[in-house]
Amino acid sequence: MHVFRTLLITTVLALGIESVIAAGASPADFESCRVINETQARLDCLKRLVSPAPSKPTAPSELDSPWPLVRTPRPGGAPSAIAVMRTPDTLRSDPDLAGLMIRCREKSGLEVVLALVRPFPPRSKKDVILTSGTAESTLKAETSDAGTGLVLPVDATMFTTGPWKESQELAVRVRDPEGDIQGVVPLAGAAQAIAVLSASCPPG
Repeated sequence: MHVFRTLLITTVLALGIESVIAAGASPADFESCRVINETQARLDCLKRLVSPAPSKPTAPSELDSPWPLVRTPRPGGAPSAIAVMRTPDTLRSDPDLAGLMIRCREKSGLEVVLALVRPFPPRSKKDVILTSGTAESTLKAETSDAGTGLVLPVDATMFTTGPWKESQELAVRVRDPEGDIQGVVPLAGAAQAIAVLSASCPPG
């Protein structure tokens, strides 16, 4: 179930609503999925819209990794969207938290995204509190076009050479009037996953 949820949400976040529509789904189709309250039903609806055929088979070792590398084909022959994602500690996390994703930017570099199951209005701003050890910071994140991701204003090097390099986990809390979303994402293996991702990103 965790791998399925990771692959599905990574697909929607990596492609974005525009590419999902280009693949054959209408904005109304996507919106009808996004407003479904029940989590599994919403995921099933999104799966029917996206239904990506992998551009190349994903190695079992990649899926078994705590940070699986996922390649999602884009419509029109554009380069595949590539990302790694870590699911949260389910015993200490809300079901609306899907995990932490790091993805290749279309031009160059990497982007850090907090993946969600409960959608927010596209481009809306949310306060995200991140806690690593005793250090706490509050960031202003922007919701992705798909509504199921919060783009964090942090550099991926935070996990490799920055203050989170030695951290074993990252506690997150998304402030929202309808109810905060919180959880804990393990960080073990993040540096290695980012190295693999960086080597897999298309040249900028």
